[in-house]
Amino acid sequence: MIKSSHRTILSILIGFTTSVSNLSGQDSGLPELESFIADESASALNNTIMPTEREISGLFSDAKSILEIPRSVTLLSPEILDQLNIKGLRDLEKVGAGTQAFNYYGVPGSPTIRGARGGTYLNGMLRAYNRNEMPLSFGSLEAIEIVKGPAPADFSPTLIGGFVNLIPKTPFFDEEKGSIELQFDNWGRKTATADLGAPFLISGEIPAAYRLSITSQDGESYYDDLSNDYTSVYGSIKFRPKKGVSVFMGGEYFDYKSNENPGWNRPTQQLVDTGAYVIGEPQDITSGIWRGTAARREISADPRLAIERSVAEELVPSFGNLEDMEFITDSDGVEKYVYTSDYFANGGSAVTRQLEGNVVLTDPSDFADSTDTVLFADIVLDSNPERTVTIKGIAEFLETEKNSSYGYAFASEQTLFGAKMYVTERGLIPNTSFSYGIGARFHDATQLQDYWDEPFSRRDITEDEISANTILLSGAQFPIGGNNQWGLFGVGGNSESELMQLSTFINGQSKLMDDKLSLLGSVRFEYADFDIKVPSEVEGLSAETRADYASIGSDSTDYLNWNLGLNYEVAEGIYLYGNYQEGTSMDPSQGGALVGEANFAENEMSEAGIKSSFIDGSLFTSVAFYNWEQSAFNGRAGSSEPLEGEGFEFEATWIVSDSLKFIGSFTSQEVVRKTPLGFRTIPFSEQDWAMYGGELNDPFGNAGFDGRDRYDRNFGTPPANPNLVFPGPPEEIIKVFGIYDFQNGFEMSGGVRSQEEFFLDFDRQIVLPDALIWSLGGKYSTETWDVGLMVENLTDEEYFIGAAPIFAANTLVTKAPEKTFVFTFRYKF
Repeated sequence: MIKSSHRTILSILIGFTTSVSNLSGQDSGLPELESFIADESASALNNTIMPTEREISGLFSDAKSILEIPRSVTLLSPEILDQLNIKGLRDLEKVGAGTQAFNYYGVPGSPTIRGARGGTYLNGMLRAYNRNEMPLSFGSLEAIEIVKGPAPADFSPTLIGGFVNLIPKTPFFDEEKGSIELQFDNWGRKTATADLGAPFLISGEIPAAYRLSITSQDGESYYDDLSNDYTSVYGSIKFRPKKGVSVFMGGEYFDYKSNENPGWNRPTQQLVDTGAYVIGEPQDITSGIWRGTAARREISADPRLAIERSVAEELVPSFGNLEDMEFITDSDGVEKYVYTSDYFANGGSAVTRQLEGNVVLTDPSDFADSTDTVLFADIVLDSNPERTVTIKGIAEFLETEKNSSYGYAFASEQTLFGAKMYVTERGLIPNTSFSYGIGARFHDATQLQDYWDEPFSRRDITEDEISANTILLSGAQFPIGGNNQWGLFGVGGNSESELMQLSTFINGQSKLMDDKLSLLGSVRFEYADFDIKVPSEVEGLSAETRADYASIGSDSTDYLNWNLGLNYEVAEGIYLYGNYQEGTSMDPSQGGALVGEANFAENEMSEAGIKSSFIDGSLFTSVAFYNWEQSAFNGRAGSSEPLEGEGFEFEATWIVSDSLKFIGSFTSQEVVRKTPLGFRTIPFSEQDWAMYGGELNDPFGNAGFDGRDRYDRNFGTPPANPNLVFPGPPEEIIKVFGIYDFQNGFEMSGGVRSQEEFFLDFDRQIVLPDALIWSLGGKYSTETWDVGLMVENLTDEEYFIGAAPIFAANTLVTKAPEKTFVFTFRYKF
């Protein structure tokens, strides 16, 4: 299906280019084309860092200034994306308040906003959910609106943290032009982008403009054995078939080839502080039945780590008494020493080696491959200045297949069709504009996931070779005479769902007190019907089990989402705002599939703040205080979990002069869980890793019941964190970025991100250090070419990226890349 869609898009794009008429021979259509160019050029994105110089699209009826919106919003214009070298969701942490990132196995598919997961919209339409199937492609976008908190009621419901609305690349309306850009860094990443567009006449009469953009990356990485290759093909067209009717449509095909980056395994405070990594691997359990890999059913039999004799005789005397270890000849014929309780009781400590940040739990044979085709269309009828009819549509087809040899596999397929139509009225009620409409969304998702064993710590990542004893068959792989491994995990891991959502909504704005006070609100009623079943690929399940799963999960629900906001201009350029919202968010499992009503969670948010524009519009500031509550879906446990967050945000943009500009922000936030933790991993010391490293460090394994009742009784509410404050991203972050234009083609830019120390895990056993991350860049531009150099992490600061809080935080930690040089050359024509 996706390959067919790819061919369709390419055919459309080729058709666009071949149908571009020779304007010199089309005199009859030139007045219409000139009018079209003038209108569209006037509404095109301004290439500026000042957020007040562009209206925000579609929040609370008509597009309006950021000053008039009673929500915290960050606008990333084309210039900001370029200046800060923002190429993916991972880079959003560079700018804006409330934007963070933690490592979810190296593939950022969804944004992290206000400490929680967020959703993704394209041109105001909700896209298929992508937790970490692939990095969200930026090949089709021109700007980003980051809205903090749940989506307004007139938008399809998504996750609680907030959302990014991707503004697609618009055609070039003013003239035929384009560019070719080459970018590469010192780690081997090479990216090439070609961009082309022009106005033209369709059939000599209909004014139109098109845009083609192709990006290809051959992506080596700072991290060993980690690739990041992709190709993005994007095209769009906008035309005016008759006066008062405009059509904007486009699509992108994205092909991603990579593997996951879990980071370092066996995390301890010593590892974070000094790089001391516990070495060794469990005793050999490879099996012919398991095709020469580790026998999955035996990984918990004896999870102690062993060290080969020659290495042990060299290193162990510096850590303890070698005679206290158990000497064996393993089943692979290699002589080894195995850790024992006596070794540690007599004062021994785990043997460690220094670990470099670029060495991570990856295997060259691992893969995380995805293809994504997304199509969108807008039709706007605006011949009547007091009434506009808008029709929006989106279609998306996403497929993913992953396998990591340490014992993880994932496959998914999603098909999405969405549409909505709404009418905007501006003259029916004095000083009031409002929109009303209907929407429909169909989403089919199949998700297969195998992480039932997933013993991250079996593999010693300091070894040059990956041993078969640390490889587990997973997913579609199967032992001789056995079933595939998809069936080893039930709800949440393997699910197939069909979801139909039907909605009606209304939103509006009324201005009072000589337009100083604005009341804004929206209401949405939505009906959702969902059918759930076990995918046919899952083997080893009885017909009764399949029927029970479908019966329990399939259902329907309805909900009412509403919000009310006010915006009051207390003085010229100073706006006080407030907003309150209640409703239901939709939180799918990792591959977009549902498991039942648990994927729908009630939410509540209140926010108040002040926005201002000073010094003739050259200084913009925004302050926000917020509180939210919601149940988020936990895919590992297959259930929802109640969360609460609160925080303070400050943002500022200051154009000091034509030469000097600044962007800054401050974030202070806290997210807590309101019920005890369910299934998760537990923290291990160096001794724990040595004694139990061969299996997953969950509280139900060998280590959870060895007499240390802090886990078998308290793992749901760790004593060190009774309020269950979420770890992962830092709670306080300061960001400052400056640009200086010498007005002679040269430009310098740079900034700093300061983040406080933060906990890696709920148990608060590992603290990640505070950090100052500096960047510095320079660029020289002429009319036909640009050349630039950006240095990220200029001072080689040693800092860390947090892990997904519940499952990965005690098993993995990622050291951030060292100093990175990014060189860019762009030719413009």
